[in-house]
Amino acid sequence: KDMGTWSTYAPTNTEQQRRLHRTVLLLLVRSRLLSVHDLDSFLAARADNGSNHIWLEFSLLFIRTAFMEKIATTADFPKLLDLMSQVAEGRSDASAQIPQSFRKPILLMLEEARVPALQIHAPVPASASKSVETQRLESSSIASFFRNDPTTAKQQVTALLEGWIRLQSEPSLNEKALAQYMIILQRFGMGKNEEQTERFLRNSVIIVVDAALKSSTQRGDGKKHINYVFIDHFAKLLGILVRHMNAGGSADQVNAQRLGVLNKILGTIVRSMMWHYESSMEGSANPWDQRPWFRLLLNLVIDLNKPDPVFEAVRLGILSVFGAAFHVCQPMIFPAFAFSWLELVSHRHFLPNLILFSDEKGWNVAHQLLIDQLLFLEPSLRRVELTVPVKKLYEGTLRVLLVLLHDFPTFLAGFHLSFCNVIPESCVQLRNIILSATPKAMNPPDPFTPNLKIDLLPEISQSPTILSNILSPIASFRGHLDAFLKDGQRRNFLLELLPLLHRDGGAEIDVPKVNSLVVYVGAHALARLQNSQISLTRTPEMEVIQKLMELEDRGRYVCLNAIVNQLRYPSSHTHYFSCVVLYLFSEFKSVAVKEQVTRVLLERLIVNRPHPWGLLITFIELVKNQRYGFWNYPFTRCATEIEKVFESVARSC
Repeated sequence: KDMGTWSTYAPTNTEQQRRLHRTVLLLLVRSRLLSVHDLDSFLAARADNGSNHIWLEFSLLFIRTAFMEKIATTADFPKLLDLMSQVAEGRSDASAQIPQSFRKPILLMLEEARVPALQIHAPVPASASKSVETQRLESSSIASFFRNDPTTAKQQVTALLEGWIRLQSEPSLNEKALAQYMIILQRFGMGKNEEQTERFLRNSVIIVVDAALKSSTQRGDGKKHINYVFIDHFAKLLGILVRHMNAGGSADQVNAQRLGVLNKILGTIVRSMMWHYESSMEGSANPWDQRPWFRLLLNLVIDLNKPDPVFEAVRLGILSVFGAAFHVCQPMIFPAFAFSWLELVSHRHFLPNLILFSDEKGWNVAHQLLIDQLLFLEPSLRRVELTVPVKKLYEGTLRVLLVLLHDFPTFLAGFHLSFCNVIPESCVQLRNIILSATPKAMNPPDPFTPNLKIDLLPEISQSPTILSNILSPIASFRGHLDAFLKDGQRRNFLLELLPLLHRDGGAEIDVPKVNSLVVYVGAHALARLQNSQISLTRTPEMEVIQKLMELEDRGRYVCLNAIVNQLRYPSSHTHYFSCVVLYLFSEFKSVAVKEQVTRVLLERLIVNRPHPWGLLITFIELVKNQRYGFWNYPFTRCATEIEKVFESVARSC
């Protein structure tokens, strides 16, 4: 389920994103973190019987790579292979042009997939086939890491690294010496031969990390202290390669080559790190140490992202390449690196640079990485099972978000919806931090100001900026929703609505779907109210919201949370949804609805600050306006402890 959630949020809009997504899925399958059966169904469904050519191509490239690298077998993807055969034979729903363009690569893939099957001479018993295949897959990723290397490759790379270390120790290091060393690397094939370049990087990373670990010392505090000299020198070499290992050309061509080199370096480091972890788990009694890898990546983050005229034209490209590398080794895929990952992503040379980049061009990368972190924490937070490491990681995440709230509130406010989609309802304080973000240009009045008239504030007429994708979660029924909201005549839509909000036809409410529905309906309502004098309560939008209150307790709680999530800084949305909350409390006859409205508001107020501005405004109005008769309801005085909590919150308001 958690991997399915990740797949839902992984961006696949551009070719670069799809290529990255394929890489991550291959890593997940290889590490057996994702069920190939589920993935087979998922990809086949996305291809839509061949009519979706983007996902068809994605699936073709994915399974071909999986078969070639022996990550999976043809038996693992029966639905996809059947679909590919149908496309190649022209029996799918694909348009006439698609089978022609895909027929040859599909047939080639099918032919390649059959070759291993012809090499099996003896049948394997059914009871043993799975274990044999599992053992083969477990050993293949480690054994194949150095499979094609010549026997002398490691010695050659070691000699090159020793030469670099000696060069660094010379006091008279100059440009001439560096140029001579670069010539030596070129003779080895660096920058000229793709295979040799990858071989040097892969071997050198492992050699340097192992050297750092072997030179570590045990001190009086019982901790192992690592000598990072080799790591630091090697990181300096990698920085020089990014700057100088190119074939020349125009400025744009050189910059593109630099990004290509950096991409290759980071890709090799990430793959090597995962291989190193797997191999250490195979035969070592000592736990895997993430510190050398963290130091290496940290050096690169600092070196390549500090102000430098050489990289000024590709500043965003460098940040994006780092972002892609961090996305590949995100905690959900590589939990052993989780603490280092958070430290790297939140580093002052990376995350602030992303967010500060002109025209918000780095925001999507920053947003995706924060989603990666929250998705990793979500299962533990949802179950409220926080081991000591997870608790520390959660505290670190809180600190990062608090820094963002202070320094970059506009960024948090813009993506509040997608962040709330992956934060469990139980994480009230975490969600409050997100929802308390107020754009820097805005200075809201104190919500405790006596007789504050929020409808007279100039910001109340302005719509908030929402950067999250609202439409995707409700795409399956958006057309019917629009038809109902247009004139309210399609009455059967309300009868069909509630089942549509469940996840995959099951009993569980789809939180992102509800969150998007609430915001979408609210935006429609505001557009209607601006163009007419109709009452807020007599609109199709309010009918939809009232229908949501007919869900069972859990579903209604999710819907009320979605509504209260919009009580943020002064805006038209905050004003509208504040009125909605007060209307639901005052007009619904069901005491259960009133009690749940109170619960959703109160549980957000009894935690430590910050508290969203709109939340405070709404609760103050509810408890102090005699019209709502808040204190007359029995749930406010059902127990002495509850009564004291209400009175305490009311006094503070």
